[in-house]
Amino acid sequence: MDEAVFATRAAVPALSSTLARALADDPGWIYLFPDPATRVRDMSAMLGLMVGKAYVDLDATWMLGDQRAVAAAAVWMPPGRRQVPWSTQLGAAPGLAWLLKRRTLRGLKLMRAMDQAAPREPHYYLTLLGVAPEAQGRGLGQRVLTPVLEVCDATRTLAWLETSNPANHGFYRRLGFVDAAQTSWPGGPTLTFMARTPR
Repeated sequence: MDEAVFATRAAVPALSSTLARALADDPGWIYLFPDPATRVRDMSAMLGLMVGKAYVDLDATWMLGDQRAVAAAAVWMPPGRRQVPWSTQLGAAPGLAWLLKRRTLRGLKLMRAMDQAAPREPHYYLTLLGVAPEAQGRGLGQRVLTPVLEVCDATRTLAWLETSNPANHGFYRRLGFVDAAQTSWPGGPTLTFMARTPR
C-alpha cells in the first residue's frame, strides 16, 4: 500500500465509514451510541459531519487508500486550530443533535472533559484514529500517524490525544506517548489523556 496522503473532501464518506467501523467497540462511542444495531451507521453519519465540516480543511487529516476505499485514517488538529469556529459549530449542530438525540448532553460532557484536559502549549491534537477492521494488524495505524509525528519531532511540538479504550494504550506508548491525565464519571467511559514530547 502507498504512503499516507492528505485526505480530500471527496474521501470523507469512505473515511468516515472506516473510522466508524474501527471505533465501534470503543467505550466512548458506545456511550454515545449504545444501540449496536445502528451504532456504525450513526457514527459514520456523525463523523462525516465532523470531518467534512470541521477537520478535512485543516490539511492535517491523513489516510491510507483512496477516496473510495480508506484502509486507515488519522484526523489531527494543528497547533492553534483546536477550537472549531462558531460558524462551523452552528452549521453542524442541527445534524449532530439529530443523530445524538437525547444523548446530546453526553456528547457535550465528553467534549468539555477533553477541552478541560487539553494542554495550553501549542500541540498537534489527534482527534480520531482508525484502521478498517479487515486491515488491522498490519502496522497501518503507525504508518498513518507517522507524517504528523515526524513534523512534531522536526518542529519540537507536543502531540496530544485521548482514548477511552485501554486496549489502545500499549500501541500509543510504543510511539512515545505517556499517560498525562485521566477522568471518568458514573455511567460513562474513562478517558485517558496521553502526551508525546518530541524525540
